Amino acid sequence: MTNIVIGLTGLIGSGKSTVAKLFADRGVRVIDTDVIAHQLTATNGIALPAIQREFGDDLLDSAGILDRIRLREIIFNDNDSHQQLERLMHPLILAEAKNQLRDSYSACYAMLVVPLLFRAPDYLAITSRNIFVDSEYQVLLERLKQRSGLNQEMVDAILKRQVARNTQLELADDVIFNNNGVEALVPQIDQLHTQYLLLGN
Repeated sequence: MTNIVIGLTGLIGSGKSTVAKLFADRGVRVIDTDVIAHQLTATNGIALPAIQREFGDDLLDSAGILDRIRLREIIFNDNDSHQQLERLMHPLILAEAKNQLRDSYSACYAMLVVPLLFRAPDYLAITSRNIFVDSEYQVLLERLKQRSGLNQEMVDAILKRQVARNTQLELADDVIFNNNGVEALVPQIDQLHTQYLLLGN
């Protein structure tokens, strides 16, 4: 396992995936827990039997495909169900993330993307430094309206479940500001990339 692991987090719509891709373009091994979660719940994914047991057989169709929209609706409206799904998924995602980190020994350093990083001590125990991708509220709102068709009420409900922006700004070792497009991200990422390369020397 590479001994330098950088955590990357941010509120929904902050642009974590864009930032992660720019680091990947610089040769960094990026491991995204959202991607892992999607793989675990894809057809024949190892999380499907437990989800079926906990939330009902009708969440899977005859081909074994998970009805993600229906599951999202269930957990969006019921905090107990949301926590139940997190308890089910967390150990599986963590185990796979650690497996992928073990395979990253040849990378200059690895980056672990975790949406709720500052509420996840198991991941904080792995990371050497943590980045918070910050965006102004109005920027987040417009992105999510365009990208996901979410209205302001839905965005606010999601944000309430996440770690507060001010808290994340305080806890982060490094902050990337993402209000003005990719061009404004590049110099910030280049500076941090150089800094993280030195950590491994």
